[in-house]
Amino acid sequence: MSASKPVILHAETLDFDKDAGTLKAGLLSTSADENPPLRVDQVVVILRPSPSAQPVIVGLIEHDTAASSPFQLVAIQTPADIPEQLSSVPRVAQLPTHLARGARGGGRRVVDYVVSTKAGTGRALQFWEAVLRPLLRSASQSLAQDTEPDRVVVTESDDCVREYARGEHAAGPRTVVLLSGDGGVVDLLNSSEHPPTSQGATLPTIVLIPLGTGNALFNSLHKPLLTGPSELVLALRTLLNGVAAPLPTFKASFPPGSRIVKYMSKETSGGAETPKSETAAQEQLYRQETEVGHLYGSIVASYGFHASIVYESDTPAYRAHGSARFGMVAQELLKESHQYRAAIEIRRPGKEAALLERIARDKHAYVLSTLVSNLERTFTISPASRPLDGQLRLVHFEPVGPERTMEAMMKAYDNGKHVELEWDDGQRVHYDEFDELTIQAEDDDERWRKVCIDGTIVDIPKGGTVSVQREEEGHFNIAVDSRVL
Repeated sequence: MSASKPVILHAETLDFDKDAGTLKAGLLSTSADENPPLRVDQVVVILRPSPSAQPVIVGLIEHDTAASSPFQLVAIQTPADIPEQLSSVPRVAQLPTHLARGARGGGRRVVDYVVSTKAGTGRALQFWEAVLRPLLRSASQSLAQDTEPDRVVVTESDDCVREYARGEHAAGPRTVVLLSGDGGVVDLLNSSEHPPTSQGATLPTIVLIPLGTGNALFNSLHKPLLTGPSELVLALRTLLNGVAAPLPTFKASFPPGSRIVKYMSKETSGGAETPKSETAAQEQLYRQETEVGHLYGSIVASYGFHASIVYESDTPAYRAHGSARFGMVAQELLKESHQYRAAIEIRRPGKEAALLERIARDKHAYVLSTLVSNLERTFTISPASRPLDGQLRLVHFEPVGPERTMEAMMKAYDNGKHVELEWDDGQRVHYDEFDELTIQAEDDDERWRKVCIDGTIVDIPKGGTVSVQREEEGHFNIAVDSRVL
């Protein structure tokens, strides 16, 4: 796939089609390719450093994912009045603090861009070339401010983000613009140094451009705004007009003998590509195990059905099926309806550290703790969660059979109504706030002793206990729309 060239227009007038709800530059004899119409929800920002300056209207057109050029940036500079229909579009007169080089009360801010080429369907590099880089140049020209990246990291392997995080970074304010899915945030959290403790130290800021599959963190942080603009339009608005706020995180601590488990490619350091067949997968992929004592997360810590889906979909038996593998794994797991054996305890908010409350059952189907509301844009796992509220919540239920499990999952797509489910025989979905969660895994077969931390799978030894607690000290700030604060 190739990157589209941005459309840069200079027009004395603007044409707004009220029937179609679209904006075009007022130019004669131009084709749709030369002067594409923009819907209001495709307009990213209006750049205007002063009332006397000519505004620049910036829009993003997203084509079908199968298109050779899925993104097109449109910029229209005009002396004309801005149509009232664009009143909801952010006006930007200067770069936000997380992009501005002239730091306030400190040294020069460093702004790095990390392009995760294997995230989602592999569109990050195209987005960088077709949209983000020309947008930065347009913002620099319009606002007369420096937007040149200090560093651009285009990933070539699964370790690139982690290597970047572990590398040397100049002291002072730093922003990481991450073109990635949730995995990029996980890598930053678990590969960076512990949060600065010196007085006046500034946490680095993440600006997330969501190019993954589920984009749980971005969708949850922007949930109140997911009513029209696409995720990428909202992300660009946040980049150019957002504010930084502390990113809530948790720490998952593991017993001795715990191992991160993932499948890697023998043929390349670039991670595991999708093999063409199951036989090819068996030949191409190998199981990599790494001892681990703890992991940090900002999204989910799960055990049971959810963790099994994430783990088994990565195995050679399913990798050859691409994105369809997740549904295939879920169906197979529903057929088995394994009863996960574990002793689970929670400490409710406000209780003393020693007051852990045992969940009154030894067999489980679904145990998922989270700091966010959504695992996908339309899959609301925790309806009470609000952006950045920092409250850990637990969704859990006993073995209820495949039909009821599927019913609960479908209800999550209905604005999180699964948490209200209760069946006639008393079985129900439980939904609790907590400050600490412990899981003692008791299954004999290691297949069922898996924990998922933001997509990373950890194998727990039999009898070992995992502990999940909210981190009080921040690791990163994250850029959000000010309206969610």
